[in-house]
Amino acid sequence: MTLDETVEPAWPSEPPRSPGPGGLLRLSGNVARRAIRVGDAVVLAEAAWRGDEVLLRAQAHTEAAARFALERMRFVLALDDDLAPFHRAHRADPVLGRLLRARPALRVLRKPEALEALAWAIVEQLIDTQQAGNIVWALTRRFGTRHPSGAWVAPPPAALANTAALEAAGLAPVRARTLARVAREVALGRIDPGAADQRALAAVPGVGEWTLAHLNLFGRGVYDVPLRRDVGMRNAYARVIGVRTGSVGEAEFEAFLERFAPWQGLAAMHVVAAGWRGGGRWSQSPHDLRRR
Repeated sequence: MTLDETVEPAWPSEPPRSPGPGGLLRLSGNVARRAIRVGDAVVLAEAAWRGDEVLLRAQAHTEAAARFALERMRFVLALDDDLAPFHRAHRADPVLGRLLRARPALRVLRKPEALEALAWAIVEQLIDTQQAGNIVWALTRRFGTRHPSGAWVAPPPAALANTAALEAAGLAPVRARTLARVAREVALGRIDPGAADQRALAAVPGVGEWTLAHLNLFGRGVYDVPLRRDVGMRNAYARVIGVRTGSVGEAEFEAFLERFAPWQGLAAMHVVAAGWRGGGRWSQSPHDLRRR
């Protein structure tokens, strides 16, 4: 069955300009498509922008599955978040203000499953975006599920619990062990990456503050995250303020982001969109699956 829904976000929204980390969102003009896992099934969810409205559609075998896919698509696109308080509070900021005026409708592009955000964060630890994208693609092609439309769903937890398979995809041994252990714990129900209590997850060797911040921002929809120790983000900030990359220290960048609490995550995405190598960390994503 096909289920349609129309959303008029409380704050303006725009079509994503890139598929985001991992490249599983498919873009065609003002239409975005994402395959969503619903139990053992894979459902295609679509979003199209028309003026102030976003038209959503899901195709599934049951109405319940279609409704779940639409709810997840709304989360992926952050359509239910009212960003007016963030813009009112910071539109006069000497740095962030001009970024907000340039992209007022920019939103965080999330993952439909918390494990996907966590797994991709572990993959991205200490390597560049292109290398991480190649690994993500290899894992998706080997262990993910492809919808008849061509859209992919990320691998389930059990498929990511094999250290040797992760290493074969290009993941370094230390990070392969971290991801396999996390995936195994999730598959066994001992860790819920979507839960607010993250003590068990934080106790896993290799899961630190940076990884949890990316999980919370992209997998749980939490904006109040400490995005520290990210060299790429610091360099994007350096480009935004017009100084040499590598010249911005951790303390300076941390102080910059903290003045936008509890919206640091969204502020960081504006910095990334404006300053990552001249146009968005993932705006010319080398791991856009449409090119594979």
